[in-house]
Amino acid sequence: MQTSPTSAKVDSRGKQLAALRRKAFTGRQAELRLLRELMLDERRGCFVVWLHGMGGIGKSTLLQRFGDEAEEHGRSCRRVDMRDIEPTAEAFRAALDAQGGHEEPGGPKVLLVDSGELLGPLEHWLRHEFLPALPADALLVVAGRQPPATEWRTDPQWWHALRSVQLSSMDDAEAALLLRNRHVDPADVPLVVRAAHGLPLALALIADAVARCPGTAEQTPRWELRDSPDLVGELLRLVLRETPTLTQADALYVLALARVTTEELVQHALELPRQEARRLCAWLRGLSWVRSTGEGLVPHELVRDALVADLRWRGTEKYERLFRRVHDHFGRKLTKGTGDRWAFGAGLAYLGRQHHTFRAAFDWRRAESIRVRPAVPQERGTVLDAVEREFGTEAGRLAEQWWHHRPSGFVVVEDPQRGVVGALVAPVVEPEAEGLPDDPVVRAALDHIALRGPLRRSERLLVARWSTSGHEGDIGAGFALTTLWAKTPGLAVSWTCAPGHRPALSAALSLCGQHAAPAVTDVDGRQIVPHVRDWRVGPFTAWSDGLRARLLADEPGEAVVTEEPAEPQLPWPEFTEAVKQGYRHLQEPGRLAQNALLGTSLVPAGGDVSALREVLTDTVARLRSDPGRRQLGDILEITYLTGPRSQQAAAHRAALSFSTYRRRLSSALTQAAELLRERALYGAPE
Repeated sequence: MQTSPTSAKVDSRGKQLAALRRKAFTGRQAELRLLRELMLDERRGCFVVWLHGMGGIGKSTLLQRFGDEAEEHGRSCRRVDMRDIEPTAEAFRAALDAQGGHEEPGGPKVLLVDSGELLGPLEHWLRHEFLPALPADALLVVAGRQPPATEWRTDPQWWHALRSVQLSSMDDAEAALLLRNRHVDPADVPLVVRAAHGLPLALALIADAVARCPGTAEQTPRWELRDSPDLVGELLRLVLRETPTLTQADALYVLALARVTTEELVQHALELPRQEARRLCAWLRGLSWVRSTGEGLVPHELVRDALVADLRWRGTEKYERLFRRVHDHFGRKLTKGTGDRWAFGAGLAYLGRQHHTFRAAFDWRRAESIRVRPAVPQERGTVLDAVEREFGTEAGRLAEQWWHHRPSGFVVVEDPQRGVVGALVAPVVEPEAEGLPDDPVVRAALDHIALRGPLRRSERLLVARWSTSGHEGDIGAGFALTTLWAKTPGLAVSWTCAPGHRPALSAALSLCGQHAAPAVTDVDGRQIVPHVRDWRVGPFTAWSDGLRARLLADEPGEAVVTEEPAEPQLPWPEFTEAVKQGYRHLQEPGRLAQNALLGTSLVPAGGDVSALREVLTDTVARLRSDPGRRQLGDILEITYLTGPRSQQAAAHRAALSFSTYRRRLSSALTQAAELLRERALYGAPE
């Protein structure tokens, strides 16, 4: 019988479309090879392949491409998309019959089922009735968002007959090739690859959005996902498929903001009962684009970006409320002293990715997979080699000396798939420590501190000396530093070294309240810029609150408040001597008027002797109000304010031997000088 012109035309177009699909198809070579081998192997034991992955990962495209290849090999092929039929045996058989049946001799050798997550109760029927009745040489391929049900994997008769294959995101090379095959402007390819995070569906959509964005390649990044709210909505619709409830939507936003999400975080952020938080986390865990890790739940990076953009688009009030709650959770967990301090530090630091300064400074891709932990002895060679490769032979030798003296100051950055990918060398230095390496940066740090006020016996200096670069190393160093700033016992001052050629890193440290000090010449002659934070100005919680406010402001070109006090007007030795003279001459206005403290910020501009006397007297009162230093305050009170004029009489009144009195008077004057230096640097206490 002669076919109609219309039929011939449709057949021709079908072949043309198949050829176009074949030409545009990119990646998935391992999966195609597996399907091809199973299709051509007549003695195969496996005859069911279950492809699963999140929406937009390319399941349908792979299924379609394999169907074309099966027909090219002369294998009859039938296709069923569960989106088009009811999940019943009758509807399933009818869909096959409409394509020519499935039980006739020489019936289909390959059966493709798309949207397998919609099979529902039909999975049981397929497993127990339909598949056992198929010809022995038939191959079933199911593509769905969820992996096969547990029954497939626990029933012994299916252990060898079923192959479960999870589709992952494309790597950067595959994504770039796909874009080139679609004739995307080469100038746009890097930006699109970065924004799509390996999701094939998103590559085409984002490429179109970038192409329509005004600007030139020299202005990149000229486009961000948040600039295209319609695209965000389309991506979320395709990935989620169902409209979440308001509470579920809030849980999704928390999932997007946090590095990892736990029941405890959801409960705190949304202020929910524990059972409700547990129910929401169970729902989140069941989503095809959410991974369950040892730390908690992690979303696909593109969905994370889309959810954050959607949250911002819906209004600032909810975004700021949820951001504050998530930030508060990690800050409290970090300072509380229980749990994994490195994970909590990473969680707090990860929230910085929302600010434009941090986005410009660091590559945040796959940051949720990075782990930081103390280095172990077996990693000594790996860490020292990394420092030497990046910073030179002299730096490697100096790092080896620090390993000998302070092995606890070495932190490694670890990727679960590639092992150690970075390192941070951050030794802690105690006051008057002896035998330390001759390090020019540490010397400069100690000199800096000596001018402002030396470390007390219980105080420590943290020097972030070297961190290996690469985006994992940079992010990991940020995670580790946040933890060390919070958890180093007695931390008084931190010095974080940034190479002079990395202005974006310096900007990020400035946003973190780290003041750029004068450059220091390193052991290899290169200049580094130390970023300094005096933690005596306020505790970690106050710093965290200030950073949160700056992250929420996120105004391009905003002035960064570094919170670093002004340089002292007097070096520490001269300052302490002026304090001693001030107390000795407290009752002598003429001599007190010549005291160098009058030229410091202790006394307001235009202040006179009475203002200085008030400051000195107030400092004695502060010492006396402290139970641990009350006796020192009493000695100053007796000696200089209300007591006798001779030290022997003061010792008698204090009920101390003269030698003991002299030692404690010296300690009291030192303590008073330290309080006065804090006041000069940071202002009067509230």
